[in-house]
This record gives sequence, structure tokens and C-alpha cells, in this order.
Amino acid sequence: MDMNVHYTSDNQFSNYSDSSVTIKDMVYSNNIVVTNDKVTPFTPNDIKSITIDDLADVLATNPDLIIFGSGNKIIQPDLKLLYSLNQKGIGVEVMPIQALCRTFNFLVGENRKVSGILLF
Repeated sequence: MDMNVHYTSDNQFSNYSDSSVTIKDMVYSNNIVVTNDKVTPFTPNDIKSITIDDLADVLATNPDLIIFGSGNKIIQPDLKLLYSLNQKGIGVEVMPIQALCRTFNFLVGENRKVSGILLF
């Protein structure tokens, strides 16, 4: 699906499908972390196994919100991880990857500090 994006000075999704996303003309089909200004690989494959240590680079960006894209089926992270993020004052949402792309673009367009973690 192509998306009409109005504000493009930061990373925004221009295309997405069940198996890949496009950011700044680059196609990604492996797990990634997307922040306002960079895209990096993400090693964990299972949302349930993600620990606070896995998110060290994400937390270093001081996001207001972390959005997990868990494929087509919503799977919640471990409660310990959610509790740790809550204690740091970081919001967490879990949604399908397509919804993550739309939500991320909207929030970045508002200049919000957001991190998207896509697990294909």
C-alpha cells in the first residue's frame, strides 16, 4: 500500500506489506528498529523474549513511546518488560506492522520521539 506522507524530514514509511517496509527508498524485510532519524537491525525474533537489555539502544534515544509491530497477530511483550518501560515513563503499544507504519508516520509528523520495533 502506498502512503501519502506530508512531512518527510525524518524517517517515515512510504510503503508497507506483510513482509517488508520501505523507508527513504530502502526496503527492509528483516527485524528493525526505526527512530525519528535512524534505522537499525533488531536481533530478537520473538516479542515474548525481548528484554530491557535488548532495548538499550532504543532507550538511549529517550523515546516517549515504543511501538511494537508484531506481524499480523498482536502478541504482547513479557509483563516484566512492560513494567520496566512503564517505570521509565515510556509508553508502549503493540499493533500489526501496517498499523505501526501509519501510527509512526503520524507521530513523527507531529515531531514526537517514537521508536518502532518491527518483527517480521
